[in-house]
Amino acid sequence: MNIKQLLLASSCALFLASCNKNSNAEKVDYVLFSGKVSNVVENEISVFGNDNGFQKAISINEDGTFSDTLKIESKGSYGFMIGRERSSLYLDHGDQLELTIDTKQFDESIKYTGTAADANNYLAEKALIEESLFAGGPEGYKKLFVSEVDEFKKLVSQNEQAKNDAIKKYKDLGPEFATIQTKDNRYEYLSMLNNYQSTHSHYTKKEDYKTPEGFLDELKDFNIDNAEDYEKSNAYRRLSSDVFYRISQEKAAKDSISMDKAMMENLAQIKSKNIKNAFIKNIAYQVSPRNENAAELYDMLMAVSDDDEFKSELTNKFEKIKVLVKGNQSPVFNDYENYKGGTTSLSDLKGKYVYIDVWATWCGPCKAEIPHLKKIEKQYHNKNIEFVSISIDKKPQHDTWKTMVKEKELGGVQLFADNDWRSQFIVDYGIRGIPRFILIDPEGKIVSASAPRPSDSELIEVFNKLNI
Repeated sequence: MNIKQLLLASSCALFLASCNKNSNAEKVDYVLFSGKVSNVVENEISVFGNDNGFQKAISINEDGTFSDTLKIESKGSYGFMIGRERSSLYLDHGDQLELTIDTKQFDESIKYTGTAADANNYLAEKALIEESLFAGGPEGYKKLFVSEVDEFKKLVSQNEQAKNDAIKKYKDLGPEFATIQTKDNRYEYLSMLNNYQSTHSHYTKKEDYKTPEGFLDELKDFNIDNAEDYEKSNAYRRLSSDVFYRISQEKAAKDSISMDKAMMENLAQIKSKNIKNAFIKNIAYQVSPRNENAAELYDMLMAVSDDDEFKSELTNKFEKIKVLVKGNQSPVFNDYENYKGGTTSLSDLKGKYVYIDVWATWCGPCKAEIPHLKKIEKQYHNKNIEFVSISIDKKPQHDTWKTMVKEKELGGVQLFADNDWRSQFIVDYGIRGIPRFILIDPEGKIVSASAPRPSDSELIEVFNKLNI
């Protein structure tokens, strides 16, 4: 290429770049997203919306490159996943964003270039700052919340400041984005304060622990009824939900009423329709087999909701729950593969109590229960109870299941469900989240469709009452 051709090409490139950035003549409703993935472990990168249901899978080529257009409804908070790892994105119409990432390092390796680079590089750096607060994963999280009040508050305050300092490093952040992120950092800080008492109590096993007077003063003016922030901010949504739950607990204790009633009374004070409907859906999780007041709560929620689709879903859920009450005949499973060979059905265990753990190899909270379950199995060895673990891993994870059972030396009866989440036993018990524990009596009748976890001391109390 001669000098004249080079100058002409450069001029065209500059003209196109200027048109893309500044022209109002052609509005676009998509994002150009491309990049290079090193150490490819999956053949696709999935992009999803945090608020609007957007989802798209982009194929990753053999050389690690990918490229596609994302036709998004609106600018805002998105994310991407490669395998089970994920990271945040901020996307707007007309953005051209290029990502480079190494799956062996993931968060530490993320770099963006393009028109939306600064916003997304900030989000990547923010993730690392947050990760530093919980260094060591679950153990780091525990260590943070076990720390005493002054140390805890100092650490979370420093973390907020570090995130705000990072905002100042990036010169091309839009003022709206910078304002939202600064507010989010404050909401995340307040969330840590709000959750400190209950989490500290849990980890230190101090059931009656109370934070010092004035610890939550920074939350006194927090408004849980801010419709605009609820729409725009994931951090605000989490905080408002957590504060609502905490003040409902406090109201239940003060007024000597049930938690369900306290939540419904607090709900009546919410004016914003979007927040009220979201809280109603959160409260609906308490319509469960373990809640003795499920029928009363169902009636109250049906009375206050104006969402016909939600009411229909809640009614379907409640109809299933009604048959899962204590004393009813349990749903059954038949011919599930037994790790030790052959198959096992629930009827094979008749004559003993059956404590069932529904789990999967990919489920972190499930695996956290394993040491507690092994301890209880040992404690109740040769007693009138069988401990059954049912994996709902998908068929491609079958070998992973067998390997984990062997390596972790899992005891009891280890079974593999016939159709993962869609197995009839799982559907009949309305299981949508795991781990889930079920207790069945020697006649095959339900004792608890949502029994305490092995890590919960209440489980031993239940066993003692049954003289197991």
